[in-house]
Amino acid sequence: MVNRRLRDGVGIGTLIAIAIAGGLAAAEAPSGLVARASAASDDSAVIVGVAPEAPVQGDTLSVIVTAPRSLQIAVSFDGTTVGVYALPAGARRALIGTDPTVATGAHRLIVTVTQRGKGTVRIPRGVRIGSGRFGLRTVTMGPKTAGLITAENAATERRILGTVLGRRTPEALWSGPFVAPSDGTMDSPYGDQSFYNGRRAWWHQGMDYAASAGAPVVAANAGTVVLAQSLPLGGTTVVIDHGQGVLTEYLHLSAVTVRVGTRVDKGMLVGRIGATGLVTGPSLHWGLYVNGTWVNPLFWMEPRPGVTQ
Repeated sequence: MVNRRLRDGVGIGTLIAIAIAGGLAAAEAPSGLVARASAASDDSAVIVGVAPEAPVQGDTLSVIVTAPRSLQIAVSFDGTTVGVYALPAGARRALIGTDPTVATGAHRLIVTVTQRGKGTVRIPRGVRIGSGRFGLRTVTMGPKTAGLITAENAATERRILGTVLGRRTPEALWSGPFVAPSDGTMDSPYGDQSFYNGRRAWWHQGMDYAASAGAPVVAANAGTVVLAQSLPLGGTTVVIDHGQGVLTEYLHLSAVTVRVGTRVDKGMLVGRIGATGLVTGPSLHWGLYVNGTWVNPLFWMEPRPGVTQ
């Protein structure tokens, strides 16, 4: 249940090829067009792929850049620099999370390719983000539970989580689609606007699963445990680092079966359903964090080019 506050696209998913040979000519490629250096050759092409083709709020954008290793690659989204990481096959990838606060409509993605001493090419792309069509949820809490919502508790939670959520492990540790961390019923979806005891609160930054106390909670994918402790709002919490700015959190647990530093595989037991922290009964809150943004976990549970396949 708990949440914490911590971007016009034509042809998204198409490829842009930029041939680079001998040196880069400083240029800016208009969206949807091909930019070429003066002495182009096929074996030095830079190829940029962006997916999904029609993203909505909560989705994760994947930017895959195939280029010679000697070239420096930078990515920005609406003017904000995005981390770029190496993939095993030699390509490079940037993952951009979106959420319900990201405006629908046009956004600007720029890939910058630089060859030291020889110039720069900027490749702008238009990205149009659609509505995630989120709903509302009403939560009724008793005085003791509602009393947990204090500025002090929120500050403590931000301080503890800030360190682990700021991790940027260069290697991608996950493989394939993520799995549901619980066999329980998903009874509170991602993105809904929350009302606590009739008062507007924050939007739901994950998914809740209702299940019996003590039921198993498993790792959604492979990674490293970076937090396993009690938090004022999240209750007993586990956070797993999956690499390249992707992390998952598991809240309100009654027990933890892993410790910080444990390497986990997809489906491995990490804890058990509980009712600790800001919650009204036995439940699991599962959140998925991508480079600074709580995204829709459902997106990651399907085969997605550049993300989970």
